[in-house]
Amino acid sequence: MSGSDSLYQVLCVDDEEFLLDLCKLFLERSGDLKVDTALSASLGLERLREKEYDAIISDYEMPGMNGVEFLKEVRAFDENIPFIIFTGRGREEVVIEALNNGADFYLQKGGDPKAQFAELKSKVDHAIKQKHAEKILEQERQQLLSIFDSLDQVVYVSDPKTYEILYVNKSFQNFLGHDVIGRICYEEFQNRKTPCEFCTNSIIFSQKPLPYSWEHYNSVFNRYYSIVDRVIRWPDGRDVRLEVATDVTEAKRALEELNAAYEEIASSEDELKHQFLELNESRENLKESEERYRSVIENTQDVFYRSDAQGNLIMASPSALRLFGYDSLDEIIGKNIADTFYQNPDERQKLMEILQKKGSVYNYETPLLKRDKTPIWVSTNTHVYYDKNGAFAGVEGNIRDITDIKKTSMALRENEELYRFLVEHIEDGVFIVQDDLIVFCNATFANIIGYSRDEILGSPMYEYISPEYRDELIWKCHNSKEYDVIIESSEIRFLHKDKKTKVSVIISLRIGEYKGRHACIGTIHHAARLYEQVEHSLRESRAMLNAILQESPIPQFVIDKNHKVVYWNQALSVYSGIPSNEVIGTDEHWRAFYPEPRPCIADLILDGRIDDLVLWYKGNAKQSTLVKDAWSSIGFFSHLGEHGIWLYFTGALLRDSNGDVWGALETLEDVTEQKMNEEGLREANKKLNLLSETTRHDILNTLTVLTGAMDLIRDEISDQAASSYLQPVDTALDTIYRQILFTRDYQNLGITSPVWQSLPAIIEETIIRVLPKEIRFTQDNINYDIYADAMLGRVFANLVDNTLRHGGTVSEVRVTAREEQDMLYISYADDGKGIEDSIKEQIFNRGFGSHTGYGLFLVREILSITHCTIQEVGTVGKGVVFEIHVPSTYFKIHQS
Repeated sequence: MSGSDSLYQVLCVDDEEFLLDLCKLFLERSGDLKVDTALSASLGLERLREKEYDAIISDYEMPGMNGVEFLKEVRAFDENIPFIIFTGRGREEVVIEALNNGADFYLQKGGDPKAQFAELKSKVDHAIKQKHAEKILEQERQQLLSIFDSLDQVVYVSDPKTYEILYVNKSFQNFLGHDVIGRICYEEFQNRKTPCEFCTNSIIFSQKPLPYSWEHYNSVFNRYYSIVDRVIRWPDGRDVRLEVATDVTEAKRALEELNAAYEEIASSEDELKHQFLELNESRENLKESEERYRSVIENTQDVFYRSDAQGNLIMASPSALRLFGYDSLDEIIGKNIADTFYQNPDERQKLMEILQKKGSVYNYETPLLKRDKTPIWVSTNTHVYYDKNGAFAGVEGNIRDITDIKKTSMALRENEELYRFLVEHIEDGVFIVQDDLIVFCNATFANIIGYSRDEILGSPMYEYISPEYRDELIWKCHNSKEYDVIIESSEIRFLHKDKKTKVSVIISLRIGEYKGRHACIGTIHHAARLYEQVEHSLRESRAMLNAILQESPIPQFVIDKNHKVVYWNQALSVYSGIPSNEVIGTDEHWRAFYPEPRPCIADLILDGRIDDLVLWYKGNAKQSTLVKDAWSSIGFFSHLGEHGIWLYFTGALLRDSNGDVWGALETLEDVTEQKMNEEGLREANKKLNLLSETTRHDILNTLTVLTGAMDLIRDEISDQAASSYLQPVDTALDTIYRQILFTRDYQNLGITSPVWQSLPAIIEETIIRVLPKEIRFTQDNINYDIYADAMLGRVFANLVDNTLRHGGTVSEVRVTAREEQDMLYISYADDGKGIEDSIKEQIFNRGFGSHTGYGLFLVREILSITHCTIQEVGTVGKGVVFEIHVPSTYFKIHQS
């Protein structure tokens, strides 16, 4: 959890403040969520930079940046945080876009708030817990890797076919001194050009899953290793080689030196017996031998020890200090071995009983304790020794620390037990065939065909295969290449024990090795059960889709390729008054909308009759910008509802998993209230414009009277000083006049819906016809239509006016256009005196500059209605460059 007090931290983003408060109230009632809110997506991004959250809930429709754009921004820096779209927008293209961009859930607003917020709470809890579980799994995986990296042994994994190195632990990586992942093992570890002839791949695969232990001297590293190899399953499903190697170089060399010393001692003893008279000559040789022996004893990693008849330690090599964690031999010499080094003294007694019977033990494993009570495992070679009278005097020998080897062995044994458990308990039958005989099978395999495992082990495999498949399988097994797949998920029949029933199974079979020999390894699955599972999944999926469609508050229907209705949800039944049982299976879906048979938008896009959309929907049909192959339109249906309703309807093609079209979906949205609001707004605008026009006319008449009166007063005043008092009044009257003229232009802004307008026609009307003949005009690549307010022409008219009024000496005007990254850039430029950098942005402010001061302000306002922008990017002294940015959805190539 990201926050304090063990609460999950949730960020809720919506431009409706009362909805944020309601969401916060509902979600925090359970006591396990802490909700922060933001009134826009940009504020939400600021919250995410300041604080870590466990989940995000976002509206779709928001100013500046909608919910999907917000989602993309979040996914750019955090791919895992749960993200839920909670909005009133219900069209399928919004849902699809949200899910395609990584939304975890989509929930539509509306209905009972209590039930709705309960569902939202449930989805938040589910998303957080799911991400939390995934995070824990990743942590566990990292912990497992850290365990391997903490081992001192060499651990690496390689592909047995390509010899590619897949993993090395940290200890081995540090030893090598460079990264070897992805390289070839025999090149990196053995400095060879071809695979090693002593490679154990064939051995471990033949006895899989059993490990294989061996020793090897690596001439490249000049080290001896005790090695354990085995086959493991890699995360991508393939079998790979795991090697764990313990460096035993020092012990190996110490043992060799010890054997040499023993041989010298034995030689010296023989010489003493047979050549007693040469004792003085041999004394120096014996002394040298004793020194070598002492050097070996003192420097070997194995511990050499001797105890007396009472079990007290009377001699030990210095390596005992490292093994048991003591500081000096004085601390342990004279101590009772059983009480000092054994956790359970009975273990010492067991060893002594064996020694009393056999006289010696080799590689005897037993647990001991270090000084700090840490348990260790040792392997000992020990024998009894006697005094000169032949009486038992004690025991002596060597012990070796095998704690790491023991841990590795135990881990391998646990893995082996795990693999055996999995094979015996999986639902698939597993079998191995060699020389046409079944040499291994699990109980599931035997049960599928009615036998016990003991009844079929050692018997010919072909006896259990139905005759129509027998010859083909035998031929494939005998003629397939090594490690080749023979069959992959194919259906055949096996013979049941009752000799009558034929059991259908799904079989997979491949060539491999078992105990070093060629073998066929396969699995079978009961086909009937598999089909039941598939049918069950299909039924569940179909029920889920039906529930989604039927319970959706959005009226919608689906037709197949033959234009027959296959779905007609409850919402559409209520809207149209036609129950689903009257139209499903027929092609009469038009009845819900039209008095006579005619195609709906779903019919037209299903048949690919895109050109007919203009005919049937009179230019109102538009292609969706969110979903491929989707079109939408709007229309009034007088027979629906009490007084008729306006519907916004969208048709989209439906494709199967192969991408083939199998039908079409049509959804409907009641926009009657929206249309009524638009109509009311237009009426209100008309009245306001009429009032504005009347008021402006009256004010201009009054200004004319005032201006005339001021002229009369000025003519009657002869005193120059008194005349100066009239100047502020003239300035005020001029300002009022310019402001009134601006309202005449601004009142028409946005009064009608934006329309597609020809850029070449506008330039011809507002620039070419206005420019004086002495100013040259050039244009390039302007063949576009722009979707903008009807006053778009005033934009270019005001730019030309700006050139003529403020450009100074101008000889050329240029208009060009270019497309870059889904944006159209329209450039208007002249070669006049240009604009100072310090005022490039101020020129678009209302009232800035000379003349009316509203020209460039009006330009920016007109463009902003369809999300277009403008800026000045020219250089002082070289002329102005006004650059207009038109988004992709608001321009298209002009069709002549």
